[in-house]
Amino acid sequence: MRIGGIITVLVLAGIGFAATYFITDEWVEGQIEYQGSILNEAKVELDGFDFSLWDLHIKWSRLQVANSNNTMQNTFETGETEFSMEFWPLILRNKVIVDDVRLTGFQMDTERETDGSFEIPEEVKNEEPGFVYSVVSQVTSEAKKNAEVKFTDVRDDLNVDSLMAKVNIQSVDKIDSLRKGIQQKYAKWDSTFKNTKVNEEVAKVRSTVESINPKEIKKPKQVVEAIENVQKLRKQVDSLKTRAENLKKEFEQDYGTTRNDIGQVDNWIRDDYQRALSVAKLPDLDVQNIGKALFGQNLLGDYAAYLEYVAIAREYGSRLVGEEDSVQEIPRYEGLDYEFSDKYDYPGFWFKNIELSGKTKSDISISGTVTDISSSQKKTGQPVKFNVQGQDENEVALTVDGEFNYLEEEPRESFRVNYSGFTLSKARLSGSDLLPYELKTGTGELNVEMSIIDKRIDSRIDYLAKNISFDFAAAGRPKNRVETLIRNAIGSTNQVDVTALVDNMDGPLRVRVRSNVDDLFMNALKKTVSQEVENAKRKIRAEVQKQVAGKKQQLEKLKAEKEAELRKRYEELQSKVDEQLQVVEEKKKELEERKKELEDSLKDKIKDKIGIDFK
Repeated sequence: MRIGGIITVLVLAGIGFAATYFITDEWVEGQIEYQGSILNEAKVELDGFDFSLWDLHIKWSRLQVANSNNTMQNTFETGETEFSMEFWPLILRNKVIVDDVRLTGFQMDTERETDGSFEIPEEVKNEEPGFVYSVVSQVTSEAKKNAEVKFTDVRDDLNVDSLMAKVNIQSVDKIDSLRKGIQQKYAKWDSTFKNTKVNEEVAKVRSTVESINPKEIKKPKQVVEAIENVQKLRKQVDSLKTRAENLKKEFEQDYGTTRNDIGQVDNWIRDDYQRALSVAKLPDLDVQNIGKALFGQNLLGDYAAYLEYVAIAREYGSRLVGEEDSVQEIPRYEGLDYEFSDKYDYPGFWFKNIELSGKTKSDISISGTVTDISSSQKKTGQPVKFNVQGQDENEVALTVDGEFNYLEEEPRESFRVNYSGFTLSKARLSGSDLLPYELKTGTGELNVEMSIIDKRIDSRIDYLAKNISFDFAAAGRPKNRVETLIRNAIGSTNQVDVTALVDNMDGPLRVRVRSNVDDLFMNALKKTVSQEVENAKRKIRAEVQKQVAGKKQQLEKLKAEKEAELRKRYEELQSKVDEQLQVVEEKKKELEERKKELEDSLKDKIKDKIGIDFK
């Protein structure tokens, strides 16, 4: 063996010895926890961590990933996990490539014993929440709003005074503000018309024109000069007319805006009315809203929980893909150095296959695979795919599958969930006061399908409760006629089928919920609380109108009076300009006639002297 080869072996052996001495399990564990916590924006913690440098083998007994939105809960945790990294990609290119991971004890939404909050370094703080989180917020808000709707508490003797004290009536202040604006505009235009120089210049033109007396002009040359002066005056008056017309145009545009503002008064009053209805929590007795009121809270709450996992996936994906998949800009007039790619052009990390097992919060044993988690899907050419399923001893089954695809310019996420066979005994189908009854028997099935492409979402949730029977006896006697009618309507129902559609494919986000029992409830409500609701709405509408009574009419009267005054000022100005224009034309005509008289007189004199007729 040559001396160079011996030295190389010794150097590598020395580096290996030094690495084993300085790179401890604690150091590697600390680095993984720190970098993972930055990525997660909440604590990532490892227990029982072991790292072997010689065979690049990692294992731990427990991993906890805290939920950044609820730091006393884990997004997920695992039990015993182990895997080995490929040697050459790590040594030569600092790439973490893992073929297979065995992950056990997987659980989601577990409680933590300590707070999982983590202070993000200032230089790596994340941007504002993304699109999917905004949808989660909207859906959660919709679920909360549905929970607040009360149907059986509507009273005909609504205390309007007490209600209106809680309502922030805004139209009165807006009308007063608009009144001040009109007055300010009037003062502005009053000053404009009063101080315009058009009046002064018209007076000067009039004075100049009146000073010209055609009969005093004795020579044709003087008449020509006078005509030229009058033509100049005509141009000056035309200019004054243009200025007056521009004033009119600006005035009409300004007051046109005021007219549009006054047109908003009805909208302001309508907004106050809707605000009062919201405070009163009066139900909207429309079949399109019954489904939301009955099942929206529970169904949309579950939907928002599923959607939050998609939001986490997109957020992680955006942080991981970022720089590695970015395109380098080429400075103008400069070149770039390119490296020839090879089959080892790996992403920063790539977990090719993860076999997981664990259980759900309801103790369903689950197992499945997650494939191709990487820092660059464009380098692996593969999206993240997952398929997890399981079943308990009572044949309650769960299947979750889908993919997170960031190969193209637009991020894409899709997944499907099927949860079936779960018992509904002692459960309530709805959080609404319309359906407060527990079930004696029944089984449920939930199906969720969701597709998100960039900022376009299309999703469907189907909930089926079958073989059900309501426990009316446990609820006691009906408290009112509404409950009696509803019990009669649904007493023979043995199945409830609910569908929720959430999408923004044709515009803003829409949330629609319908069920096979909507009409039954609608008919019962029409026979009972519909009149009370209409009476309550009428009282609220009357009170809102009372508070703004006459203000709109007063505003319109003020605006009309001020506008009429200003129009009169403008018309006076316009009249003066038009009148002066006519005076100038008449003066010009007089001068033309005087010119002809002098020319004819001159011709007659020449004829008398030389005897030549110029006709």
